[in-house]
Amino acid sequence: MRNIILVTKISFFIFIALLWSCENNKEIKNIKKTYNIPSIIEYDFPDTLKGKIKSIHIMKYDIEEINGKYVKVPYEKRYDIADYNNTTIQFDERGNDIYYYEYDSIRNITLKIEKTFNERDSLLTENHFDNELKPRTYRIVNTYNTDGFKTEELFYDQDSLYERKVYEYNKNKLTKAVLYRKGKEIAHYAYDKEMATPSTGSKPKNEATTDPYGESDEINHQEIYDSQGNLSQYKAIYKGGLEEEKYFYYDMKGNCIRKEYFENGKPTYVIERKITYYQ
Repeated sequence: MRNIILVTKISFFIFIALLWSCENNKEIKNIKKTYNIPSIIEYDFPDTLKGKIKSIHIMKYDIEEINGKYVKVPYEKRYDIADYNNTTIQFDERGNDIYYYEYDSIRNITLKIEKTFNERDSLLTENHFDNELKPRTYRIVNTYNTDGFKTEELFYDQDSLYERKVYEYNKNKLTKAVLYRKGKEIAHYAYDKEMATPSTGSKPKNEATTDPYGESDEINHQEIYDSQGNLSQYKAIYKGGLEEEKYFYYDMKGNCIRKEYFENGKPTYVIERKITYYQ
């Protein structure tokens, strides 16, 4: 079962900031969208999603051999990297991620995040809850100017203002940002060359993730693609004799809905992704 990690309030804020890094960077042109997915989930599915997606539900299972048969069991954290429970992300018709849920192995909600967006698809509010029943634990409120640039960011611990960040611009150039905590300035940032962009700017391409075994240990790998150009199989051999295989399966839209992992010919775990679409 997933380990329970106790963190301080400040550590929790840092964790959430990393979890939802590159927030609000999305491109919407006609029906082509770049969906905002937390980085710890992109580690498992670093693909470009296709279609007009309504929701994504991700389920992770370990595979164990029981009485001569391989069966799915609750997933265990591995590789000492950030991990997550079963997850659901819901999007509005413009591609904004308005709800995020994490579940334990018996489908109890362990984390809920709700978001609202303005007509520019810029993030207005973000509310965090430890589960479905407890009061709000963390909140972000953003303000923008008429050009669509963020001017103020408020951070609340429950309903008490914890931090406030103010941004200043010269035309489209970010010149200064000041961070306040409980009314006192704690950090000051000056920008000379960095250009600010509205939150509707294009999302950067997915960055390659580091292999949990270490790239330097890989001595050979092979990628196999199907007739649609989708990666269907990946094989790798590592120093020490470990052989790893991954198999990928896709829906009619071309989105990956299942990844199977094998080590030395034996299944180890599987990730399933159920995707629903707007009509």
